[in-house]
Amino acid sequence: MSNPSQPPSNADSVAGFDSTIPLAVEALEYRARDVESVAGAGDEAAVVKAYAAARFFIVQIDVDMRVLLRAMAADSAARVTTEKLLALVLRESVEGVYRVLGDLQRTARTQAGRFDDFIDIEGLTAAQNAYKASVREIAEDRSFTETLVKIRNEVAAHMFSDEVGIESAAAWVVSRSVIPKTDDAMFNSLIFSRSLQVLRALHTLDAALSSIRRM
Repeated sequence: MSNPSQPPSNADSVAGFDSTIPLAVEALEYRARDVESVAGAGDEAAVVKAYAAARFFIVQIDVDMRVLLRAMAADSAARVTTEKLLALVLRESVEGVYRVLGDLQRTARTQAGRFDDFIDIEGLTAAQNAYKASVREIAEDRSFTETLVKIRNEVAAHMFSDEVGIESAAAWVVSRSVIPKTDDAMFNSLIFSRSLQVLRALHTLDAALSSIRRM
């Protein structure tokens, strides 16, 4: 067991993720079926579609983060791969989640017909604002977000293309190679620590969204 005043050990972190990932994947599969179930609905159900899409996307980010954080904790040598993929997901946790919440907000304000009271708009706004407040430090850290975008564009999403040479991918590997392969090295990664911060915010956001549906 780890000392309460110290970060959890790698073994404790892995055990924690092992206990939560199956439940998170189960929730993700449920959300995916929700999206499929309303895919063919008409315009009147636009708010239902937007709600299903937002819940699915948020849980998808949650699952991806848990899996990658677990992999990073389980094997420090795999950091060269897991950390760049985690950077990709971390960027989506701000940019993508903001977008789906914005889409849901806009759709909820025009909800009509049978679904004219499907979403509690005040509750949605409160959840949206709370999430933004939780990740504001990340969103407003320009240097950090630019780094995430660079990793996404030049290392994780496009390892080699006409626009992105192989040098960026090589530079990433070299930068990871000089990091000690110790058990606690991951806690010195800003990508790792901020992903943990976002994971907590996502959990709170998902719980809040579950309570704003009125029908």
